[in-house]
Amino acid sequence: MCSQLFCPSASLSSYLSPLYRLVRSSRGSEAERMDPDALAKAFVEHYYSTFDANRAGLANLYQEGSMLTFEGQKIQGSQSIVAKLTSLPFQQCQHSITTVDCQPSGPAGGMLVFVSGNLQLAGEQHALKFSQMFHLMPTPQGSFYVFNDIFRLNYA
Repeated sequence: MCSQLFCPSASLSSYLSPLYRLVRSSRGSEAERMDPDALAKAFVEHYYSTFDANRAGLANLYQEGSMLTFEGQKIQGSQSIVAKLTSLPFQQCQHSITTVDCQPSGPAGGMLVFVSGNLQLAGEQHALKFSQMFHLMPTPQGSFYVFNDIFRLNYA
């Protein structure tokens, strides 16, 4: 099934507008008028619910120039990133998000999103703490894609 966020031709703002308010502005694209915090929160909810249910469904969030650094390993391109995510040594997991912080990134309209939370693996007693950073970049269609993604487990 193709949600608005996963379809490159679909507008992210059309997916989000029923859920989050638009900042009132008469200038810029609809995506630029969105409240950055609301957009970041919606992206995070969508990303992790998709990761937990169907990791392969994340493919359209990345492009061939996208890069994932997963525990220090660099992977480039949508297909390679999804291959890495789908080959992780667990089938079921549940992300619980603790914090979401965002900042605008440069004149191109990008956005940095930093996430911390817990990752509960099926059959494990204790959750793992993690941090993840996304650099989202706008598309000409008014949506966003993940340009950079850095993931680390946090060991105490």
